[in-house]
Amino acid sequence: MKLREQQVQKAVSAESVAKARLRNVGNGTIEFGDVAIRFYVEKGHLKKQKKLAKEIPFIEVESIERVENELNITWKGGVDRFVLDRPELAEAIRAKMIEVLDAQRKTLEHKEEAPKQQRKELAQAVSNSIKIADSLFDILRSLHGRVDWNRLETRFKSSRENFRCFPHQEGAVDLDVAKLSSVIKEHLPEEISKEAYGILKAVFDYFKGLASEGDSPSHVHPTNDEAKKVVLAYYILNDIALGIMVEDEEVDRERNELVKLLDELAKVTGLATDTAAIKDAINKLNAETDRERAIEESRALFVQQLKALITA
Repeated sequence: MKLREQQVQKAVSAESVAKARLRNVGNGTIEFGDVAIRFYVEKGHLKKQKKLAKEIPFIEVESIERVENELNITWKGGVDRFVLDRPELAEAIRAKMIEVLDAQRKTLEHKEEAPKQQRKELAQAVSNSIKIADSLFDILRSLHGRVDWNRLETRFKSSRENFRCFPHQEGAVDLDVAKLSSVIKEHLPEEISKEAYGILKAVFDYFKGLASEGDSPSHVHPTNDEAKKVVLAYYILNDIALGIMVEDEEVDRERNELVKLLDELAKVTGLATDTAAIKDAINKLNAETDRERAIEESRALFVQQLKALITA
């Protein structure tokens, strides 16, 4: 008996076809395709022709039960009952169907999980880029006025971990900060500025190089385009703070550009971004007293406003 069951299993596995009777339809053959179960009957008196009588997509199957030599398949189209010659044949077919459905379920789960993981990694990359921007813009601001080299070197050392293998995922960018470290030690302001801006550009180029995805499901954020806009907006915010310090004439233009970017993000993501609050925070940067605190507050407000896009 055991040998007979193995032979049936082998036959069903090899051909994926078996004779059966579908209740309320008649006799025919049940076949297993790549995406569906199909039941065919023969029509015609003289020249028999194979005709599709029932098709059950695997993705629509809810359950499969066997009672003796009968298979009951419950799916979105209802319940279909197939009667086969022998119970062992019915069991072999049921086992094959379950195997196919399990494989399909795992594939579907992987397809659903992959975008979520990609978004999580992208959000982490955005978060890392913000930490890098904080470090580099802090260094750039430190170069104006009387430079406290001990403080600048300490600040750089404490932030080095932010630069390691950005963005900590496949396709990571190796941000080489050895030259920046060297020119800081040598107290060379112009070279420090050059290296800092070079690293900022490398980080932004990473996001700029991500392929545009066009329309994306509303619940999947950030998209590649959104991530690029978040990083650009954060750069502008920090550049405004730097520009105010050096009395750059481009500050007003950058302020308007920042508000425009934030409004665009709010529109495509549905986030309730309070651009008025960020405007107020920027205005506080103009005050001479406790400017560093104002910068930290504006950064914190930005991150809070866009938390859903930044937090992995």
